[in-house]
Amino acid sequence: MNWRAIGCGTLAIVVFLAVGLWGMSKAFDRLEGCPDRLQWGDRVYLPTGSHRPQPSFAEGAPVEIGSTFIGLTTRTVWGPPGSTSSPSAADRPSRIYLDCDDGSVLLFAAESPVP
Repeated sequence: MNWRAIGCGTLAIVVFLAVGLWGMSKAFDRLEGCPDRLQWGDRVYLPTGSHRPQPSFAEGAPVEIGSTFIGLTTRTVWGPPGSTSSPSAADRPSRIYLDCDDGSVLLFAAESPVP
């Protein structure tokens, strides 16, 4: 049994795990709250307004139109009454609320297309 090889192998495993855990902590520490932009297919949504305790639209009660992954969590997305999750950008709502995973929601509006 070669103790030098065992020691080097153990040290390599410890360093590999430490670097991996450090990298994961750096990758996921900025995922709290809402993002500064949200991409849904070919449409980009930008945040508008401030955080609210629950989603609300002037047209009526919001409807849940799906969810999205941000980091390792699933966030709920709401749209105006009558809206649905659609693969076509033309059928998607221009305003959506996103669960910020901190007890609040934030309104996102579709970015205007650049001519």
